[in-house]
Amino acid sequence: MKYFLIPAAAVCAALFAGCASQPSEEKALDFPAPSVTLTIQESGDAVPLRVGQYAKITLKENPTTGYSWYFKLDNGKRGPQPKSGQAVELVGERYLASNTRLAGAPGVREVMVKAARPGSIYVVGNCIREWEKNPQPEQTVRYRFDVTR
Repeated sequence: MKYFLIPAAAVCAALFAGCASQPSEEKALDFPAPSVTLTIQESGDAVPLRVGQYAKITLKENPTTGYSWYFKLDNGKRGPQPKSGQAVELVGERYLASNTRLAGAPGVREVMVKAARPGSIYVVGNCIREWEKNPQPEQTVRYRFDVTR
């Protein structure tokens, strides 16, 4: 009987260790103070920023449904979009889970945008199920950033 208890205790200890809450790498990411915070209500708006300022986009997200926000820069021209040298840069993002203990409760996706150089560009976010073939966005947001010196 005691030979059974030792392995059983080891298995229980391993299971409980796996359930211990670990700080998320995303939560540990520190963002600078934004000059402006944008929500879904500001989608379609022009956002003025000066070089070096930050904007934070904050949107509800519920990954348990399979939908998550994905962001890209769009200069309004057809064809491939340049990855660098744009008026703004997407400098970080994180998902903040809800403080409730309810399973499946939505949280918040935060995306930080930095004004890099003078110019205008769109930041477009699509809430999609990435694994689906030809995913159709459940929601789309679009902000035009106008950056000055």
